[in-house]
Amino acid sequence: MSLQNPEKSSVRVLVCLSSSASNAKVIHAAFKIAAAFQGTLTALFVETPAYSLMSDDDRKRLRSNMNLAEKLGARIETVTGDDVPYQIAEFARMSDISTVVIGQTNTIGGLLRRKKSLTDRLVAYAPDLDYFIIPYYGTKVYVARKPAERNRKRFLADSAIFLSSMLVSTAIGFLFSHLGFTDANIIMVYLLGLLVVSIFTTHRAYSMVWAVISVLLFDLLFTTPRFTFYAYGTGYPVTFLIMLAAAFTISTLAIRLKQNAGQSAKAAQRMSVVLDTDRQLTKAKSSEEILSVLADQLTKLLHRSLIIYPAENDRLGDPNFYPAAGDTIPYRTNEEKQAVEWAFVHHKRTGATTDIFPSSDYLYYCMRVQEHAYGVVGVAVHDSPPDASEQSVLASVVGECSLALENARNAREKEETMMLAENERLRANLLRAVSHDLRTPLTSIMGSADSLMTCGETLDPKTRGKLYSDIYQDAQWLNGMVENLLSASRMTGGKLNLNMTTELMEDMISEAVTHLSRQLKNYPVHRTRSEELLFVKADARLLVQVVINLLDNAVKYAPEGSDIWIDTAERNGNVVVRIADNGPGIPDDQKERIFDLFYSSGNPTGDSRRGLGIGLALCQSIIKAHDGTISVSDHEPHGATFEFSLPRDEVNPNE
Repeated sequence: MSLQNPEKSSVRVLVCLSSSASNAKVIHAAFKIAAAFQGTLTALFVETPAYSLMSDDDRKRLRSNMNLAEKLGARIETVTGDDVPYQIAEFARMSDISTVVIGQTNTIGGLLRRKKSLTDRLVAYAPDLDYFIIPYYGTKVYVARKPAERNRKRFLADSAIFLSSMLVSTAIGFLFSHLGFTDANIIMVYLLGLLVVSIFTTHRAYSMVWAVISVLLFDLLFTTPRFTFYAYGTGYPVTFLIMLAAAFTISTLAIRLKQNAGQSAKAAQRMSVVLDTDRQLTKAKSSEEILSVLADQLTKLLHRSLIIYPAENDRLGDPNFYPAAGDTIPYRTNEEKQAVEWAFVHHKRTGATTDIFPSSDYLYYCMRVQEHAYGVVGVAVHDSPPDASEQSVLASVVGECSLALENARNAREKEETMMLAENERLRANLLRAVSHDLRTPLTSIMGSADSLMTCGETLDPKTRGKLYSDIYQDAQWLNGMVENLLSASRMTGGKLNLNMTTELMEDMISEAVTHLSRQLKNYPVHRTRSEELLFVKADARLLVQVVINLLDNAVKYAPEGSDIWIDTAERNGNVVVRIADNGPGIPDDQKERIFDLFYSSGNPTGDSRRGLGIGLALCQSIIKAHDGTISVSDHEPHGATFEFSLPRDEVNPNE
């Protein structure tokens, strides 16, 4: 059963999680309240410094309560802090919570005095909220529990610190007494020793015992009469009480400060991982990069083995395993696959520490955004399940990566849509250009052929020769256009295979000039050759086509009788070819688009034959494929200059 969509709900219910066995009753009550109001349910756990002292049984009950809340559709959140009611109130304010469901305990234990109940303090912090208090009795919550077993080495180390501090403080006290220092200085020495014990031992019992013993030692060793627990001074009883109260206060503050510092460092480290994840995800573009970031960050955060199943077309792919250092337990793919499939299909957490496939070695999270799943992430549990805060950060990191995968998918779909739209536009332009621009030469060929067939014998030789020449030129123009179309289609389809050989640039230019000899007969061609032989590594057929297209472009737009210059030179390790004419030139506003596919400058020649806007675009693609550059500029006093450069190649004399 699921609750209402949070975007459509105005009632937000918050239930407080604890390690109490009765907390399940509170969670069920909160679920019923949220369902009755058609609202959303959030389950909050406040991790206090006492969490580190929680027993294994309490941790297990806490995980069970979290799993129950998640099973009922609650969103699990974890915050850290020392003041539980204040943290709950702040979270409720920041999350726009309207209703709080909490269990009512009898009391919350204090060391020297009874405190207000957690519920009373919560109401005092946030009086505007609606409260549902579920009464229960039994185990107190938010009270530090002593660990069942104490590590022997840690116990010996703490005892050594305690005894050493006691001996050093007493020795310094005797030294101060011998030097005539006042009692206040000796008291400060014992308080300093208390501070050292509070900071460097693992349990507050050492600090409490030190507070009592330090007062007794001061009374025994440094008050008159010495070596007795009597004191002649009338102010000494007050001094002892103040000293004992100060000792208890200092030890309590030092212990709390140490716990908060450890908790803050832990929270800061996890926050750093989350922020670093966001920063890396902004740089990741592909799904593979995003999953790599996820694996790196989770390994850094949890120091556990990971297994990631990416999804493609709503199906799980092959898993990627990321073993942690020292993890020798093999991953049971076949045994775990059923849990992975369940998590992927139901979009929920499953595996170890949950009620679904609890015998699994891994805890599985589904990477999803709304109803679209992008894969499954498994975290090794074995005998040490992640705690509440680790699971919270784990869920956050997985959620961030899921959003990144969603954005990457949207970007791919947008790019594919744009490519389809661009291809459709190019196809439409091509059909329009072909239907318009190929009609003129075809009509000319058909007209000339018809004249030759119907009255060819009656025509004089000069007229017949002119008709033959027109047919040949139009056919040659069509052949060049078809070659450009085929090359352009291969180039845009990514199927252009370069047959790279070492070629002499002058030979390729000469071949292009010979190919266009008929078109160039009315255009004086001036060639300037380099004194040295210039070789390039290139596909000779394609480079000849580049020169042909550039020369054909000059013939097409320059009037008959215009001069054409072809210069070849070496510049900065490149072979530079310059083709210029003294025709009308190219306007400045068209230079930026002159190499665009299907763009034509709009200066047709006398026969009204235009290009399809393919030749120059093809030239640019071929030159770029050869790691070269091509550009257009003005020719003085008028005309256009096209220049391309290619890396120079040297001929191996042994070849």
